[in-house]
Amino acid sequence: MPPASVSPRQPRSVSGRTLRTNPHCRPLREFYDSLSQRRVTSWNQVEEDFLAVMSAFDSSLPQSWEGDSTAKEKSRALSAALQNGKGDWFNDLLALLLIQCSEVESLYVRTGVPGLIVPTHNLDGVYPGDPGREIEFLLEAKMMGTPKHANSPGERAQGRPGSMDAKKRVTELAFKSIDLKGEAARRLTMVGQSPTLGGAGGGDLSTWLHASRPKIFFFMGVRVLGDRDFAAVVRWAETAAQVVDAVGLYCYEPTDSFTRYQRRAGVPTAYELERVLYRACVELQGLREAPPPPIPVDVPPSPASAAGEISPEAD
Repeated sequence: MPPASVSPRQPRSVSGRTLRTNPHCRPLREFYDSLSQRRVTSWNQVEEDFLAVMSAFDSSLPQSWEGDSTAKEKSRALSAALQNGKGDWFNDLLALLLIQCSEVESLYVRTGVPGLIVPTHNLDGVYPGDPGREIEFLLEAKMMGTPKHANSPGERAQGRPGSMDAKKRVTELAFKSIDLKGEAARRLTMVGQSPTLGGAGGGDLSTWLHASRPKIFFFMGVRVLGDRDFAAVVRWAETAAQVVDAVGLYCYEPTDSFTRYQRRAGVPTAYELERVLYRACVELQGLREAPPPPIPVDVPPSPASAAGEISPEAD
């Protein structure tokens, strides 16, 4: 098993290769660089900028590789910008707002975090950074939906609906939430402490998940196409809310072209990104004042960790 490590969360615009070097990510990194010089603490302060930056990013995407001898290399760069660069940037943006709002010193990257089923997870956006203490807060953020571009020539003119990406993202998140919270509860049980009541052992799973650490705040930035797509995205947000502690949803939609955007109204109050982001800020403020407990020592590893130790790859 790889050793656990902790480091302050650094913005991808500084340390991540995709955002730092990918030509398609230029609008994203320029905005983040300018934003980091401002004292911004809420989503409302950056919403208009977010829409403008997403318009600049999406409108600059190439539409065809026809006749281009370097198409393969350019196609890979475009995929990286869409799959990693945009999502990392959204995480960076939310992390910056949370750090400046809560005044915690940083969010942290912690690797080698044990799960109940998966031997280890690498988590980006946790608090606290002390590797000897339980993780109490985890930021997860995803962007969904894209306009038509050179790597999707068969897509409809308006692009890919955001709800088509939501199923995979929410399913992945559900497993991570259960795995991390289940392992934290196992450690408590091994040292004779009572984990939270309920759950798969005889109660309601959602109630147990919401009462267990770490607190997981999941944010979705979704490009939606019409009423049906929007309704499906809201339903996936409701599904995610059953397995994590809070879901913040921001939807935006095309206006007079496929890459000029406005806020999509109608997100239920409980999921409005600006409100949930403030809840996350308050949560971090409380943790800054009252750090979570130490991780129990002398607790044997989970069966998954033991299996990882003796797998052929370990030889």
